[in-house]
Parts: sequence; structure tokens; C-alpha cells
Amino acid sequence: MLLVGVVGCALLAIWSSDLPDRVASHFGADGADGFSSITELIVLTAATAVVGAVIAGVGAFVVKEPVTSRIVTGIGTGTATFVIAVTIWITGRQRGLDDASSATSPVWLTAVCGVGALVLAVAVAFATPVRPVGYGRTAPVGEVPVAHDGQRSWTGTASVGAGGLVTVGAAVAVLCGLGVVMANWYLLGVAVLVAAVGLALTGSIQVSVSEDGFRAASRIGWPVIAMPISEIRRAEVVEVNALRDFGGWGYRVSGRRNLRGAKGFVLRSGQALLVVGDDRREVVVVDGAADAAGVLNALVSR
Repeated sequence: MLLVGVVGCALLAIWSSDLPDRVASHFGADGADGFSSITELIVLTAATAVVGAVIAGVGAFVVKEPVTSRIVTGIGTGTATFVIAVTIWITGRQRGLDDASSATSPVWLTAVCGVGALVLAVAVAFATPVRPVGYGRTAPVGEVPVAHDGQRSWTGTASVGAGGLVTVGAAVAVLCGLGVVMANWYLLGVAVLVAAVGLALTGSIQVSVSEDGFRAASRIGWPVIAMPISEIRRAEVVEVNALRDFGGWGYRVSGRRNLRGAKGFVLRSGQALLVVGDDRREVVVVDGAADAAGVLNALVSR
């Protein structure tokens, strides 16, 4: 991250003689509406790199829970990279201009920088070393039932609740409203895409427990959670509040108290099946969570 900042500052310094005295740094609907000196941009780039490196460093070396560690590291890297990339690219386009007010910032430029930053963030997140946390040896945070009827499999369906539907609906409504106000019909297409993809990925989740282990997947097969029976230490039943414990609905990761680091499908609030391995915890809010946990614990005990 610091290397990205150094490269960015170096490019700005090299280009300084070819740039207007005041460089366009912010754009509105009518074009450039905010200007900065090259010194201000260099300071901003350096500060962004340092802040991004600090956040990524905290994620990699301070946060102990592996999922949260990778998320924090990726966010620090990706956000800082995006800001620096947009700043450098927009500034570079102004070389040779006498008046920065004629500068432009096309939408595709921001999109390209966003995609590039996202790719780098994901790469850094997955490259962050995972430290074992020993979930399997910690005290349970919920009930640990065991089935005694010899049942060797269980299946169920987790469906989206009212909160999830409202969230998707609100996102679609906002995009549609912006599309109408801005006369941008692409936003209406994006709204339809958001609704279709959101409901396809998390609208209904198939959950199964068997001698092979635990599996939960959307109807299109992704995202998917799978844990072989050999990696499972126990199953628990926990009461989940989607908004309080996971910050919303969908495929989520918790950052709250005893559930910190647990990830999975939280389509509504209610009883959830929490599957515990040595270094990860997977969760799905589903009817019959106690039955599923009982069957899984019986299989594990065998």
C-alpha cells in the first residue's frame, strides 16, 4: 500500500510542470467544480496511502479472527488504492491543459479504478495469513442438541424474510429514482439487475446435513458453504438478530461479541444453525435449526 502511495506521489511530482496551477479534483454534473494545488494532491495521496497501510496492518497483525482480519485488510488496501488511482488518473488527464475547468472525469474511468482496486483488495485479503483461533475448543455460545433417534440426514430451506425484501426493494427504488431524476436509463437496468441477482443469490438457500457434512447453497449454486464431517467439531443453535448481529441481510459476517467472525446466510432473524470447526464458524438462519444441529452432532459423535 505504501508502494502505491510512493508511486502516486512520484508521478504527481514529475507531472507538476505540465499541469495547470490549480488542478481539477472534484466533478459535478456540469463538470469540474473543485480545484486543488499539486502540493495538496501529493499530501492527499501520501495521507491516503498511510491510512490505508495502517488499516491493512491492523487487519493483518492485530485482528485475531481470520475472516475479520481479511476483510479489514482488503478494505484498507482497496479503498486507499481506489482513491489514489482515481486521483492520479484524473490528474494525469490534465497534463498540457491551460485551464483545468475544461477537464473531464468520465464514468468509465471511475469504474475501471473501482474494478482494479477490488481485484487488488480481494488478492490481498486472500494473501493475508490465517491464524488458527481454535473455535472447536472454545465454549459453545448456544445450545448443543444431539439427536438420539438414529436420523442420519436432514434437509431444509432458508427463505428471505421481510427485512431482506425491504432492503432489496429500497435499493431498487433508490436506483430507479436516480435513473428517472437523472434521465439515466442505465440506472434502471442496474436496478433490475440488482433485484434479480440479489434474490437469485440469497432469496432461497438449500441446507443439508448428512454423513458427508454440512452444506448450504443458493438455488444457482453460489455462494455455497460446505464443511466435511471430518472438519466439524459441533453444531449449535443460536438466536440471531440479523440487523444487530450481522448488520443486515444476505451473506454476512458478524462482528458482534460471541458471534464475531461467524459468516453465512442470514436472510432473516430467528434461530440459526451454527456449525463450528477448528478455525471457522458457519451460520444459516433456518427453520428446524435445532433438528439440524441434533442430527449433525450425532453424526460427529460417531
